Amino acid sequence: MGVLTFCALVLLTIGANHLEAARILGIFPTPSKSHWILGSALLKELALDGHEVTDLSPFKLSNPPANYHHVEIEIDHEFFNGKIEQLFSDTEKSQVRKMIEMYTAVNYFSNSTLSSPAVKRLLQSNQQFDLVILEIFLDHALLGFAEHFGCPVIGTTTHGVLEWINSLVGTPQPLSYVPHVHIGFSNPMNFWQRLANVLFTIVDEAMLSVLVYPEQDRLYREAFPNAKRSLSEMKKHAVSLILVNNHFSLSYPRPYVPNMIEIGGFHVNRKVNPLPENIRSFIDNSTDGVIYFSMGSNLKPSQMGKQKQEALLRAFSKVKQNIIWKWDDEGLELDRSKYLISKWLPQDDILAHPNVKLFITHGGFLSCTESIHHGKPIVGIPIFGDQQMNMAQAARSGWGVAVEFKDFNEKSISDALNEVLDNDKYTKSVQTISKRLRDQPLPPMDMAKYWVNYVLRHDGAEHLKSPGQHLSFVQYHNIDVYLFILTVVAILLVLPITAVKAGYKRVVKSKPSVSRKGKKKIN
Repeated sequence: MGVLTFCALVLLTIGANHLEAARILGIFPTPSKSHWILGSALLKELALDGHEVTDLSPFKLSNPPANYHHVEIEIDHEFFNGKIEQLFSDTEKSQVRKMIEMYTAVNYFSNSTLSSPAVKRLLQSNQQFDLVILEIFLDHALLGFAEHFGCPVIGTTTHGVLEWINSLVGTPQPLSYVPHVHIGFSNPMNFWQRLANVLFTIVDEAMLSVLVYPEQDRLYREAFPNAKRSLSEMKKHAVSLILVNNHFSLSYPRPYVPNMIEIGGFHVNRKVNPLPENIRSFIDNSTDGVIYFSMGSNLKPSQMGKQKQEALLRAFSKVKQNIIWKWDDEGLELDRSKYLISKWLPQDDILAHPNVKLFITHGGFLSCTESIHHGKPIVGIPIFGDQQMNMAQAARSGWGVAVEFKDFNEKSISDALNEVLDNDKYTKSVQTISKRLRDQPLPPMDMAKYWVNYVLRHDGAEHLKSPGQHLSFVQYHNIDVYLFILTVVAILLVLPITAVKAGYKRVVKSKPSVSRKGKKKIN
C-alpha cells in the first residue's frame, strides 16, 4: 500500500470515528436485483461503520447487522416478471417505444413504493432520520421523504448519468461529446451521431415532460400533502450530493460539479471470496480455461428462443474452453465435463479466477465493471437500457466485441468468440484499463462512505451546491445576455447605417438637378 493511500485511510478512519452514528434511510425501490446489489452494499457498509440504517426496498438482506432494518416495498411481481419476459422480444422495438414502456414502469414503481403498507406506516410514525440515500431512477416523487423527515438527501445512480440526474445538482451535459445513455453511441461522435444525440435528447425530454414529470408531481402531492416545498423546488435544491456508479476509466472524461462523485466499482469485492468447491474444481481442472456466460440478474436466457439456444450450443462445441453458464433452467441436459450450469453463480469471484479466459455478458454496467476490474475481455449481447452504449464503449476501447441480438446465430457468436479468444489484444486492453480503474486514492466504497459522512458532518453540505441551481433556463444558458449583446450590436450597426443613409439623402436633395445637356433645370 502506498504512503499516500495509507495516510488517506488513516485520516478517513479518524474522521469516521469522530462522527456520531447517524440515522440513515436508504430507498432503493427498483425491483431489479442488480440495482439492489449496489444499494445494499453501500447501506450494509454504513451499518457496519455504526450508523443506524433503515432500508426501503423490495428485497431483504440476508444476515444483516443488528443496526440494519428493512421496510418492505410491495411490488406486483407478476407485472415486473411480465416486463422481464418481454425483454428479448422487445429488441425489435424502436428505442423510443422502449423508453415509453420504461417510463410507464418507473411511475408504477414509485406508486408501489408510496402505497406499500409498511412504507405508509413509516411515514405515519414518529421516527426521524438524519439523511436519506435515494436511488435516482426517475422516481423524483420519492424526494418527498427528505422533505417529510426534514433531512438532506444523497442520490445514487446504478449506471452513468442522464439529464434528469444532472439537473438535480446542475452538472452540465455537453451533447457534443456526452452521448445519451439509451442511444447506444460511444465517444467521440461524428457529425451525424452528434445530430442524432441532440434530436434524441430533445425527444426524450419531451416524453419525460409528458409521461413522467406530471405523474411524479401528482404522486408527490398525494403522498406528502404537508410538504412545504413543491417537487419542482425539491428537484432544484434538495439533493446535497450524487454518488455516480461510474469512473472515467470505464467510459470517458466528462464535466462534473463538485457534489457529483464517481464511485464506479464500489460493489466489487476487494478481497476475493473462496469459490464453492464444485466451481473451484471445475475451473481448476479446465486445462484450456473457462468461458463464463451470464445475462445478468434480470434476463432469463431460456427465453432467448430455442433457435438461438441451439446456435449458442453449436458455437460452444467448437471452442476448447469449458463453459460456466448461468441458466435459469438447471434441467438442461449437457455434458457435465464441459458445462457447469446453475441458476445462481458468484460472478465477482468467478471472474477473479485466473483460469477464466472470457466473459459472455448482456453488457450491463455492473458486469462490465467487474469484467474490467478483474481484467477479463468480453463478448456482449446487449438487450436493453445502457447495454448498447456499454458495448459500444467496450468495442471502441478494444476490450470486447458486441453481437446484436437480432443478428445472433451460430456464425456471429462463433466469430466473436474466436476473435476474442485467439487475439490477445483484447486481454491486454482490458488489463490496461483495469490498472487505471484500480489506481484510485481510496477504494470506491471508502470514497462513497467518506462523502456520505461529509454530508452528515457539514449539515447537508450546502456549500457544495452549484449556484446554477438558482438560475432559470434562460439565465443558466445566458440567453438573456446573448440577446442583450445582439441587441446592442444591432443598435450600434443600425444607428451609423441609418445616419449615413439620412445624410446621403440630404446631400442628394441639396444638389440642383442637371439636364442631359449640362444645363441647370429651373423648377
